[in-house]
Amino acid sequence: MTADVHASATDRATPRVPLFNRLVLRRLTGRTGDAEALTALRYTARDGRTVTLPVMAAHDRQRITVLVGKAETKQWWRHFRTPAPVEVWIGGQWRTGLARVCVDAAAVAAYHRRFPRARTGASPTFVTIMLDAAPDPVPALRGRDLSQAWFRAVTVAEFAGFAVPATVAALTAQVATPVAVGALLAAGAVEGAALGWGQVRVLRRALPAIAARRWIAATSLAAVIAYALGLAPSTFANTLQAWPPVWTAAAGLVAGVALLATIGTAQWAILRRHVAQAWRWIITTALAWLAGLTVFLAFAMPLWQPGQPAALVIGIGIVGGLLMAATTAGCTGIALRRLLAR
Repeated sequence: MTADVHASATDRATPRVPLFNRLVLRRLTGRTGDAEALTALRYTARDGRTVTLPVMAAHDRQRITVLVGKAETKQWWRHFRTPAPVEVWIGGQWRTGLARVCVDAAAVAAYHRRFPRARTGASPTFVTIMLDAAPDPVPALRGRDLSQAWFRAVTVAEFAGFAVPATVAALTAQVATPVAVGALLAAGAVEGAALGWGQVRVLRRALPAIAARRWIAATSLAAVIAYALGLAPSTFANTLQAWPPVWTAAAGLVAGVALLATIGTAQWAILRRHVAQAWRWIITTALAWLAGLTVFLAFAMPLWQPGQPAALVIGIGIVGGLLMAATTAGCTGIALRRLLAR
């Protein structure tokens, strides 16, 4: 695969990046593998705009060689007819270097060492990049610094996220059940996304290879499932009343355990690729949410009374949400600290 971003020879036209290339770039910059053949290249054009494109590259220590396929039909490589700064996506980060057009035998040899079956043609055009020295790696976040950073970020994220369903619940209290349930499920997705975003901001400092978008999406989906389980008793109250008490109790127990384990299970599916004994995360997060929900209910339930103004109901819910957020963040922060210390 070669680059397919078009610009004028003078780099004045605004580039139109094809949809396929945009999807490839999003995929590339979301992974962290080193020395990948398919990578991303970024440079600043003469008019100041930033051009980013996917390329096939041969990596050889500090040197990277890119074959410009069908060079006569492309313009981007002409920017490097004189040496120019460039950035290359390597190992989950942008590495700086100096790029130039090169047609010598050394470039051909370097490319064929990586791609022995590649057909370069009689007069191939290459762009070679000499990378700058790699920056010193940032030490992974561990210990008390990790749990404290987690507590701060996750408390704020969960508090902000929970404010959405707390507000929606108060505003839809008198609305038809299907509408209220749909609104609360949507609000739960927002809360889950906010929680996942806050968590992964810290988690990337502890586990740089973690997939941030997948973590956020998984947490958001798990939150929707948790809300669906939590809303089931009131939504299907008439049906449940017809069940034998033993069935109702058993169903409630199963649903309660599933509700507490949803987020931990969804996150475990990602965490297990990076941490040994990641299954412990399911248990610790379930216990953390049990503690958080207990604190929330102990605070809010005595204060909520029939006929209260919506603003007061929302305010009580938001303060209770802050207490819940701090409780779950503290518990999961300690659990994560111990998990990564193994």
